[in-house]
Amino acid sequence: MIESTRRRIASGIIFMGPALIIFAVIIIIPILMSAYYSLFEWNGISDKLFAKLDNYKRLLEDPIVWKALRNSIYLTLGAFFIQLPIGMLIAVLLSYKIKGANLLKTIYFTPVMLSTAVLGIMWAQIYDPNFGLLNSLLTHLGLEQWTHAWLGEPKTALGSVIAVVGWQYIGFYIVIYFTALQSVPDEVLESARMEGAGEWRVFFNIQLPLIWPTISFTILNCVINSLKYFDLIYIMTGGGPNHSSEVIASYMMTNAFRLMDYGYGSTISTFLLVFGLALAFVVNQLLRIGNRKFQ
Repeated sequence: MIESTRRRIASGIIFMGPALIIFAVIIIIPILMSAYYSLFEWNGISDKLFAKLDNYKRLLEDPIVWKALRNSIYLTLGAFFIQLPIGMLIAVLLSYKIKGANLLKTIYFTPVMLSTAVLGIMWAQIYDPNFGLLNSLLTHLGLEQWTHAWLGEPKTALGSVIAVVGWQYIGFYIVIYFTALQSVPDEVLESARMEGAGEWRVFFNIQLPLIWPTISFTILNCVINSLKYFDLIYIMTGGGPNHSSEVIASYMMTNAFRLMDYGYGSTISTFLLVFGLALAFVVNQLLRIGNRKFQ
């Protein structure tokens, strides 16, 4: 018995070892190094100067950090309320086996496959105040008062980027929800319909509870990925104007790689990690409560 247990443990180590090593090298070690560097004043070249907790005191007193955190939360909420509901709606419509469903799924998923750099440049052109498609369309519709320098005005820059982020990943959630809905047995749905249940009742009382584990995954995935989002912000606005579209990840990159303040950049990244873990814990607890209600 003891010998078989040892063999199982040894087999597990052999099979999991390479993956654990890669995970440690790519994820765990950089996290620990970032937390270590956050205790120093360092520009990445000269000798490190031990600063104790001065970087964390600086972070607490930095108004841009809290502005960036607020923007990160806005972006997370925007992505959540755009991607998941629209993704679910379109997935439900596609599940009724309409003509051209496969083509539509491909079209919806295309933005996910495209390079973020390509999307950023494309949408920057669409938002261009002089010859951009959006302002031209508004002008042709007689809505000149609605035209803006979308990425150049503090009041519209963040919202413009949030709209693009939400649009970019809708297709990802359409595919996930569509696959989950297809896993619901047709016999269960037909039986409910024969008993007189309408489509709304079938969805909310049968399909939704059965795919709740998938919904839980997408909620957690959307929240965490949106919180650390960086790509389009960097390409489209660079965090401007006047930090109006700055998020935690972009502010960290600015300090670490533009200003060469690796110590403070590491402090911001550690703060983002801790905040993300705390938020993930809260969201996970809320999802568990929701899961109990569906059981």
